[in-house]
Amino acid sequence: MLRLLKWIVIILVLATGACWLDQVLPRYDVVRIVGTDTKRLDSSGYFDSDQPGPKSTSSRDVRFINTVYPSGSPRVFRNEDTDWGFPWYYKFDSGNLMAAAQALQSSADNPKWVVIKSYGWRVTLLTMFPNAISIRAASGPDEYVIPWLRIFVFGFLAILLIWLYFRLRRFKRERLDPVFGRIGNRMSAAADAVDDHAVAVSDSANGLMARLRRWLGGGRSKQ
Repeated sequence: MLRLLKWIVIILVLATGACWLDQVLPRYDVVRIVGTDTKRLDSSGYFDSDQPGPKSTSSRDVRFINTVYPSGSPRVFRNEDTDWGFPWYYKFDSGNLMAAAQALQSSADNPKWVVIKSYGWRVTLLTMFPNAISIRAASGPDEYVIPWLRIFVFGFLAILLIWLYFRLRRFKRERLDPVFGRIGNRMSAAADAVDDHAVAVSDSANGLMARLRRWLGGGRSKQ
């Protein structure tokens, strides 16, 4: 049971870390820009409300880039500066990016495909949008951009985890198992000594009771 619980905790930790990395690492989408707009949202960061209250003190204007995939599925990006905060994309040109998006806007009859680099997830229920980092013209709707940074980070972490796993196994086999083995042997020897002492005490008690019964029996026979 404890072994199963240990693996459940390890899997949960790894899955949480992988989701966090997937959320902050950049991704690339080949899309067609269909429009741009600006909305007033409450709060800041990823979790917003698109219906700000009249007394809200943390509302702000957020630029959005509306796009569609070659398949026709919509994809909406927010366009906000990251400044010096995390994740460290050092984006200060959201206004220029909006102008570039407007210049690359096109219709379905004469499409202009673009590659948008972004980070984050699109979660409708939480009003989460991926944040666009850069835009460039694409060679066509079938262009594929290899996410080298994602491959490097996930590959490096996978190799590191595998190395740590075998390193810990070796450490356990060479350092911990002998210690636990000696402790187990000592506990076993102590338990054997206790058992031997208990047996000796029991034998002594049985011998004493036997002599007492013989003495009592002998006394009654003399009467």
